Amino acid sequence: MASDMSYVTYTLIAVVAGLIFIPVFLDGEPDGPAMALVQQSAVAPTRMKNESAVYRSRETPFGFPLRKGLGIQQGHAKRNGDVRDIWRVFVQKIGHLHTILGNDKVVHSIETLDGEIDTLGAYISELPTSASRKVVAVYLPNSVENIIAGFACAFYDFTFVPLQYGTETDVVEEKLKNTNAEILIMPAASLDLNDLGSATSLKHVILVVEEGSRHLDFASEPNARVTLKEWHDIAATGKKGVRPEKVDESQPHMLVISKNLKLQQTEVIPYTHTNIVSAVSAQATAVPPKDQFKASDIFSPASTLADQFTRILTYTAMLAGCTVIVNAVVPPSGSLQSSCANAVPSVIVIPADALFALWRTCMPARVEIFHEWMHAYQLRRLVRYGQVPQQSMVARFNDYDRPNLGKNLRLIYVAENPAEGTKPITCNMLNDLRAILFSKIVYAFTYPPAAAGAITQIASYDYRPGMDTNVFKDAHVGSPLSSVEVKVRDVAEYKTEEGKEPVGEILVAGPAVTVQGEYATGVIGRWRSDGCLALGSRGE
Repeated sequence: MASDMSYVTYTLIAVVAGLIFIPVFLDGEPDGPAMALVQQSAVAPTRMKNESAVYRSRETPFGFPLRKGLGIQQGHAKRNGDVRDIWRVFVQKIGHLHTILGNDKVVHSIETLDGEIDTLGAYISELPTSASRKVVAVYLPNSVENIIAGFACAFYDFTFVPLQYGTETDVVEEKLKNTNAEILIMPAASLDLNDLGSATSLKHVILVVEEGSRHLDFASEPNARVTLKEWHDIAATGKKGVRPEKVDESQPHMLVISKNLKLQQTEVIPYTHTNIVSAVSAQATAVPPKDQFKASDIFSPASTLADQFTRILTYTAMLAGCTVIVNAVVPPSGSLQSSCANAVPSVIVIPADALFALWRTCMPARVEIFHEWMHAYQLRRLVRYGQVPQQSMVARFNDYDRPNLGKNLRLIYVAENPAEGTKPITCNMLNDLRAILFSKIVYAFTYPPAAAGAITQIASYDYRPGMDTNVFKDAHVGSPLSSVEVKVRDVAEYKTEEGKEPVGEILVAGPAVTVQGEYATGVIGRWRSDGCLALGSRGE
């Protein structure tokens, strides 16, 4: 019997079959398990009166110790280590340090940099100072000298004070006074030393001179009230010191200057080696294994290294043996694209305000209907299929105004810091930015007076949209890292027992915390039913 099926029928069957089966083969797996987002924290079974239960990372549930150190293998045992071990592991894993200078990339020899740590450490060790412990302030842009100065302080047991480059002179002067820094490392001719007159503790200045200007003698100022020495002269003619076998871990390795919201004043916060390495260790394992730093990654800090979260992430990248590329041009002084253009990074960290400004610029730039359709399709992939959109010619067709950060970018770190008054970024804004930048985004909560590194952060595969209204904008900052435990307690009109979700003042404890016991942040938070923390109003 002749078949009644014509070629039209066969064509329709093929089209329907293609619509059914092709997505099965092309869509792939979601970026992370959706069920893991239902409860993202380990919650204590009991709680104190007027407090919520204690929340921890699922990496370190109750009964297990919080992550305290790097876990450096030594014989048959492991030790916590300190900041020096980050550089040792970086050298052992043959990591790379590059610098972007305009359109040029400078590749630095790790062996040479390792020698500069010793010559700089030996020179500073011999400088006469009033205090028994030397305090070294570093006023440098993102550069290899900035990183090396930090490790020289670690190896030779100095206290390191990172200062944000480009800050007003009177602000730098005030910070030098508050930290009693006697040694300052800065670019040549970047500050007028006569304007630092009230910083009476300052006695020695080390000048970093660009290679093209080294024929000039910046260190010969007859009327200078401080001793002047150029970095390249120390590296070329200085003798190498002998690194101390031990450092005094009870003394601060780093001094961070930040606003305390509870006291409503600026404080100098001491960070010990333990604070820093516990934060680095927790950050290294905070994301799923496929998203963690790898030796093949190119990491670029598109934020100032004076920011403790940026420095912690830089140390995390070095611990993994990544290629670290630093650029002096970072937001807000430069654009994000100019900061990353020649680095072509796979992982970056950027300021929250810069990311917020990027969202405000890019969203109105989608003026054509094709842009709206493509953005809606990308959001559908994020929310429904749990997949970050991939960069392609179709996605970039007749593109709108958005930065091109290269095809290697896979992960962006950004942190909300209430002490600095950064603008909160909502869940829906984060999804828009994931579609704009073709990358996963890890959004963290940091509060430098309380703890080193992130306190909580969003899972790298958490693409859940928020329930935004005209009045309420849905946002959260994820679950605790494995170096801290977090809870909220009653304060003012906020009561933990009112309503289904505990709300109150955020308290933090653990190895990354800057005080013994609990630190009351003065920041209001609310624990969601999924174990994520949402930030509320700032405390008085």
